[in-house]
Amino acid sequence: MSKTDRENGGCLCGAVRFDVNVPEKQFAICHCGMCRRWSAGPFMSVHCSGKEAHISRDTGLCWYRGSEWAERGFCSKCGTTLFWRLAETPEEMLIVSVEAFDNADQFRLAEHIYVDAQPERYAFADNCPRLTEAEVLAQFQQES
Repeated sequence: MSKTDRENGGCLCGAVRFDVNVPEKQFAICHCGMCRRWSAGPFMSVHCSGKEAHISRDTGLCWYRGSEWAERGFCSKCGTTLFWRLAETPEEMLIVSVEAFDNADQFRLAEHIYVDAQPERYAFADNCPRLTEAEVLAQFQQES
C-alpha cells in the first residue's frame, strides 16, 4: 500500500469542495443497479478515509439515504454525484467519485464490483479483478 495523500475535489459548479485522505491512487467500478441509476452509468469511485475528510464548501451538499445502511452525497445546485458513505458510521467509510477529484487522471482502475448486476449493453476491456455481490459483501463482513 502506498502512503496516504490528501487530494482535493468538488462538484461541477463549485458549491461543494472537499479534501480527503486517499490511501491508494486507485478506483473501483461498481455495476450495481443503484449506482448505475444514480450516476447514469457504472459508478467509478475511490475508497477514502472518512475520518479525516474535510468539506471546505458545502452550500450545495445534500445526502440521500438510498438504503438502510448507506447514503449518497451530491450537489443540489449542479447535480454532481460526489460521495457514498455508511449512514450510521460515516467516518468509517467514504467513497468518492473518481471524477470529482481535481486530478482524476492519477488514479488507476483496480477492480470491478457487483459484476453480476452488470447489464450486457456495455463491457470494459481490462483484466482487473471482477467481484460479484456475494464476494463484495463477504469482504465487508471480514473487515468488520
